[in-house]
Amino acid sequence: MTAKAAKGPAAPAGASTAMGVVRDLLVLAKARVVSLLVFTGAVGAVLAPGFAHHLLGAGAGLLGIAFAGGAGGVINQLIEPSVDQHMRRTSRRPLAVGRIARRHAMAFAAALFAASVAILMVGTNPWTLAFTLIGTLGYGVIYTVYLKPNTPWNIVWGGIGGALPPIIGWTAAGGAPGALLPWSLVALISVWTPAHFWPLAICCREDYAQACIPMLPVTHGVDRTRGEIVKYAAATLIVSLIPVIANRNLVYALGAAGLGVYYLGMTMRLQRMGVDADMDHYARRVFRVSISYLFTLFLLLVIGHYLGPSALLQSAAASRPGIPLIP
Repeated sequence: MTAKAAKGPAAPAGASTAMGVVRDLLVLAKARVVSLLVFTGAVGAVLAPGFAHHLLGAGAGLLGIAFAGGAGGVINQLIEPSVDQHMRRTSRRPLAVGRIARRHAMAFAAALFAASVAILMVGTNPWTLAFTLIGTLGYGVIYTVYLKPNTPWNIVWGGIGGALPPIIGWTAAGGAPGALLPWSLVALISVWTPAHFWPLAICCREDYAQACIPMLPVTHGVDRTRGEIVKYAAATLIVSLIPVIANRNLVYALGAAGLGVYYLGMTMRLQRMGVDADMDHYARRVFRVSISYLFTLFLLLVIGHYLGPSALLQSAAASRPGIPLIP
């Protein structure tokens, strides 16, 4: 006699619906993009000289980045649902298919933004709040409303808003707003953004054309776009070395140079390929690698800052008064 396997209880319909709503809200807030914003903000915070004494402020700053970034993502989708409907990459977003009503999305955006402002006002300082508001306004309004539909260089200028988390995290952790290191990271993200996004724009050029969005591959062609990707990849390599001036981080310096050369080589290979399906597949790979590139750069900054040769030498010198600190 064969025993039948017992089936587990089915999930309640309400629980399934609730999970679906949570997933839709995360998509609406562009949680994946926000996670990278929070990570770069966290790196800015832990590199700040007073980080250990401003843990609560740093935590509040990161929460503020998360909620404000989510609000910006919702605002972006509220403004252009018709654009999302014309693109395969975005056609299944909650607002595009009507799974979430516009009034509910507006309430969600308002709640996220209000939470961000309240947390930053109570837990941080005016500089952190100001930089966060500038970033949210830059992406949610200036980029989405004015730049994206009107200029093929939209991502060059619009990317600046998404580059501010390092200085937000830095000031939240008590760092001076005029310091070189966090602003060098802001500059790094700014020049990395076009080299990161344009490979994806190449893959989606037909969708952007159908949606009447003047992305660079649509207005200037694939060849011009690939040339610009190479230029910005080279600029990213150069700018990625600026933090070494402020941080004297050997681990980061070696990693930034190696990773930058590797990514630049990928973009140069993309430029040499014929315009066909293989190029589109490779362009998407370049896009994915660019995310790992930035993530690794910021991770190396932290590792080198706390565990690199310079950090260990500083620690040893501090513990032995007879050994002078590196100036």
